[in-house]
Amino acid sequence: MSNATRDIENLIELMAKLPGLGPRSARRAVLHMIKKRALLMTPLADVLSEVAVSARECLNCGNVGTSDICDICMAEKRANGELCVVEDVADLWAMERGGMFKGRYHVLGGTLSALDAIGPDDLQIPKLRT
Repeated sequence: MSNATRDIENLIELMAKLPGLGPRSARRAVLHMIKKRALLMTPLADVLSEVAVSARECLNCGNVGTSDICDICMAEKRANGELCVVEDVADLWAMERGGMFKGRYHVLGGTLSALDAIGPDDLQIPKLRT
């Protein structure tokens, strides 16, 4: 197997680890990106590199952004007395898209699971108490 083929197979394996993508879907996506290299693959590689360096978890709520404190936590117009506890960042973003909640958030980063030995200390529950 050549290095180029090995690199493509490595990319397919990594893509297959993404939620919702199995090996076949990952292979189709990679082949599509190779065909659309200038339009899709090169810009995607650039953005992935930038986000890998700039992405941060908000120190207050656990949201994802590009600074230590996210825009939601920095917004002065948010209702300080209201707190919405969500499982993950995707839930926070869904709430924001809905536009109904105007308070603050706390991202747990998962769910309690006795079967998987995930307890309160494995999530952001202790941080919620402070």
